Amino acid sequence: MIERSLYDLIGGRGTLEKVHKIFYDKIYAHPWIGKFFQEIQQDIIETQQSDFMSQAMGGPAIYCGKLPIAAHKHMFISEALFELRTKLLKESLTEAGVLPVHQEGWLKIDQAFKKGIIKKSSADCQLRYNTDQILEFPDPEKNIA
Repeated sequence: MIERSLYDLIGGRGTLEKVHKIFYDKIYAHPWIGKFFQEIQQDIIETQQSDFMSQAMGGPAIYCGKLPIAAHKHMFISEALFELRTKLLKESLTEAGVLPVHQEGWLKIDQAFKKGIIKKSSADCQLRYNTDQILEFPDPEKNIA
């Protein structure tokens, strides 16, 4: 018996696109994590994420962008911010109808980059380009008086 890839098991490209539309709608609307995406068109990041996860899940290898650690090195992503992102992704997977067993596989891939993406402080960030700036935004819920 031929083992099917996670890409095939979730329903392929259509499911990736559905999940990423739901997910990035949540991301862009969020008062904290959304600030990291102010300069990126939502449809572009959705396509990039679908391309990346397609390849990571054993589907077509069409992603040609930076790997997650290099793409996020200029962002101060704390443990709390990463956990918020994971929560929004889990919600999106459920809303898109991805089966729990397949959510587990998806989240395992997603979590594989956590150690290289989270940072203890903005001093751990690095510019990708000379024109870059370090992206750091406070959690608005922690700034409530």
